[in-house]
Amino acid sequence: MTFVCLVFVLLMATVAAPASAVDVYFGTGGPSAGRPEGIYVSSFDEATGNLGASELVIELPGAGWVTQHPTLPVLYASARVDGVPSVVAVSLNDSGAALINAEAIGSGGACFVTTDQTGTLLMSAQYGGGSVAVFPIAKDGSIGTRTQLIQHGQPSRVHKNQQAAHPHCVAISPDNRFAMVCDLGMDKIVVYELDLPSGKLKEVAQADAIPGGGPRHMKFHPDGKYALVLNELALSISVYQYDGANGTMTLVETTESLTAQEKAINTFNSGSEIRIHPSGKFVYSANRGHDSISVYRFDAGEGRLQRIGIVPVRGAWPRNFNLSPDGQFLLAANKDSNSVAVFEVDDQNGSLQYRQHSLKFVPQPICVMFEKN
Repeated sequence: MTFVCLVFVLLMATVAAPASAVDVYFGTGGPSAGRPEGIYVSSFDEATGNLGASELVIELPGAGWVTQHPTLPVLYASARVDGVPSVVAVSLNDSGAALINAEAIGSGGACFVTTDQTGTLLMSAQYGGGSVAVFPIAKDGSIGTRTQLIQHGQPSRVHKNQQAAHPHCVAISPDNRFAMVCDLGMDKIVVYELDLPSGKLKEVAQADAIPGGGPRHMKFHPDGKYALVLNELALSISVYQYDGANGTMTLVETTESLTAQEKAINTFNSGSEIRIHPSGKFVYSANRGHDSISVYRFDAGEGRLQRIGIVPVRGAWPRNFNLSPDGQFLLAANKDSNSVAVFEVDDQNGSLQYRQHSLKFVPQPICVMFEKN
């Protein structure tokens, strides 16, 4: 008995897709609203901001995080294959999708997967397993046997959720030399040098997060001089100056995502995602519990971040969000309401204007990924 059921995305031959349309993929946290767990796709019109109906690409347990090969029509995702935590490769074509292969991680389930910028290596972060895994990628996009499994070290134990190491993401440096792993449990960003020929990572540095901050996700600023880290537990963003010569990161400042009054509205709040606008002028972060997106202005000259607004996501538990490739729209995935909200971005001040809300759109959406052209 196979562990997945492939469902092909049917193309409507009689209706031409808008020239401005781009596919957006969603990873899911489980079956809900009468729809199975797996990877979903929808067409998004960048000219109008209209998000089309979603279709199941592949039914796949544990397909929470999705990423794409830099140049090939291949998706990579976390998965549970016959109950075993794995990473999988899925090919895309005009007639649908097909599973290429799967490889066991050898640790807990992955909460994050990414490739290096050349598509040579696939890396996964295991929150529960406290580890980072590395896999080679073949020329056809298939995943090779794991080359490395790195177990992270001692937790900071400042927060009750920091009793063990919890790697949460892998961020690749702009020059593809380093892989930065945010570890929520350690309160560290561990810097690894990429060795593409051997398919392995070598630790070269560590950067301290704020005590009890719980670094979750990290993005590089377009100018390559700064790295911004979302602190899940403290609900804040830390700005680091990045030295591309050796991969070191120096903390500049930390800015709160929510005020004390905003935090007091709910008994539990946590940060989930951070995105930087393509212009580099604006930054966004999601707040679960408060169910909102915080908006910031970024001064690249000084490396300073200022919160300038906050908007409700009109749903429950924004686990993830992403900006459209042109930076004109923001899509927020609200896990507990099985919905995706669309906001238009003001390119002058970065503010968000609500445009569309799709109820029961995707079952428990926890990852939003726009197709790479």
